[in-house]
Amino acid sequence: MVPLRSGTSSRTGISSRSGHGGRQRRAPTRALFSRDCLEVDIQWPAPGQVLTLFVQHFKSMMGGRDTTGPRRRSQAHAVKQIIRDRFGDNAGAHPFIVCGDFNDYMQADDQGEPSIGDLVEWDQVDNVVTRLPEADRWTHYYKRRKHYSQLDYLLPSRSLADANPNPPEIMRKGLPLRADRYTGERFNGVGLDNPKASDHCPFVITLDHPA
Repeated sequence: MVPLRSGTSSRTGISSRSGHGGRQRRAPTRALFSRDCLEVDIQWPAPGQVLTLFVQHFKSMMGGRDTTGPRRRSQAHAVKQIIRDRFGDNAGAHPFIVCGDFNDYMQADDQGEPSIGDLVEWDQVDNVVTRLPEADRWTHYYKRRKHYSQLDYLLPSRSLADANPNPPEIMRKGLPLRADRYTGERFNGVGLDNPKASDHCPFVITLDHPA
């Protein structure tokens, strides 16, 4: 049983890691992943069991959702290809998770269209946040537009998701008080805008290895 957050946090050992920032390029001298695509193999408690994480931090929406969308779209497509290169076309049969800050949400609005659907809606993974009630599927608060959305993702492979149908837990205690959709307990000292832990919410899910 391995608790995982929307980043590389685990109680078990890391057996190998590699980056893809230098291999994926949008131009000869410009890396596609300015913040890398980290590939990490984590040892599960039983000998010989490995869980692979593909850790992301996609291009931000600063400069406009539509304007920056093509870069995220290319990053999402590249991540799929990296996973296919590792596990083949039936990648979902293997235990892996794509996780991190994708910096986009899956709803179209007056700011533009989603750019990450190629990855988030891939039939080899599952967006576990959709297991929560619709009103609770947000991980980020944007103060300027008073906008609540999911920017952070845990996408377990199909086999891993099928073996673990439990929903994740989103932790919002560090949000600023201005994010008033959340009415639960806050950490001591959190203010209207500052101090705060983040505008993003970490979330956690507990996973068992597929049989």
